[in-house]
Amino acid sequence: MLTAVNSSRVFTKITLTKWGAGRVLDDALLIVSELVTNAVKATGVTEPNPTWGELSKLKLINVRLVGLESSIVIEVWDCEPKEPVPTEATDDDENGRGLTLIDALSKRWGTYPSRGGKVVWAELPVHPVTAKGLPRRRKSSPSTGTPAEADERPPPDAYLLRRLIVALQRL
Repeated sequence: MLTAVNSSRVFTKITLTKWGAGRVLDDALLIVSELVTNAVKATGVTEPNPTWGELSKLKLINVRLVGLESSIVIEVWDCEPKEPVPTEATDDDENGRGLTLIDALSKRWGTYPSRGGKVVWAELPVHPVTAKGLPRRRKSSPSTGTPAEADERPPPDAYLLRRLIVALQRL
């Protein structure tokens, strides 16, 4: 399991660095780590020191990165057709937060069947950069509504707020 996760992280780091997408590297590494860990748990050998007999049960997984105009899609294929199910982890649980983290960090995520197994994917937004190197916010039209109507609309930069919440939860 360790080699699959580490190899996937190295692949992701090299690829995103070559693509000039370093601003999303930390989030992408966390997402790929969680997706690969889930794939290995679903189909692979999880023992740290497997025997030769256990290695015969080893299944392949595939990691694919797709660069789009304003986002990066991380896909992980495994041979287990069952879709992952998000769980509600308590404060004392050591596991069960992976899909919650993926949901918090990604624009969207999902699964689809493929080649006798499934692909679990997550789309990570990549915002344009200004000349000063800061992400550029999209301009929004001025509000003409009342403050009560403004409260009903989603915040103009939900991605930034989501990242702040995740960062605060890590403290």
